[in-house]
Amino acid sequence: MSGIYQLVETYLFVLVHPYRIHHSIRHHLGFPGDANFNPSPLTLAEAISISWLFSIIKGFGKLIILNFFLQTLWTFNSEELSFLSPVFESAGLSAYYFFLFSILLDVIFFPVVAMVKTEIWSFIIRFYARILNPELPRELIADQVTTHALSSNLFVMIPIIGDLVQFALYYFLLYSGLRANLGATRGLSFVILLSPFVLLFMTLTTITLTFFIAFS
Repeated sequence: MSGIYQLVETYLFVLVHPYRIHHSIRHHLGFPGDANFNPSPLTLAEAISISWLFSIIKGFGKLIILNFFLQTLWTFNSEELSFLSPVFESAGLSAYYFFLFSILLDVIFFPVVAMVKTEIWSFIIRFYARILNPELPRELIADQVTTHALSSNLFVMIPIIGDLVQFALYYFLLYSGLRANLGATRGLSFVILLSPFVLLFMTLTTITLTFFIAFS
């Protein structure tokens, strides 16, 4: 039980002190202000497991909201437009199954998506770490930064705006990890964070131009 408590504590401390916890883990120091707390780095499996729990809670929350919305809609239509009830019921049932299926897929494939995203960012961080300082333990740094950024998934439980908050916080945790472990400047950290989007834009532009030239 103490092991699980320590995992959750580290997971949450990343959100409260994103810079300090990286420093403590990297240099094996006690946490500033609490020398008795010596955070151990989360493994990818541990971070994904805890994050997956919040994703499941998010799924249940979406299901509750969806059922409430559809039930309210069907009740309103039954009272106000009784002659259209069969149509609304059929359409509502189809929509219900569609959203239910999307929620299930979101929950089931969460670990796969998290692992793929983590691996992409690990590759990018290792690439820049090799350029900045070949002596840095780039594998360790990349794993630490990307794994602890998954703590942002705590906020997916918030209704409606949870995904947006998680998205913004995920990139902030990546940013703080880059600053704390690579010693990157603010400008360079932003360049690293924008790298996937620039590469995606360049790839799409190249594909578009290729099709345009081929069919023109």
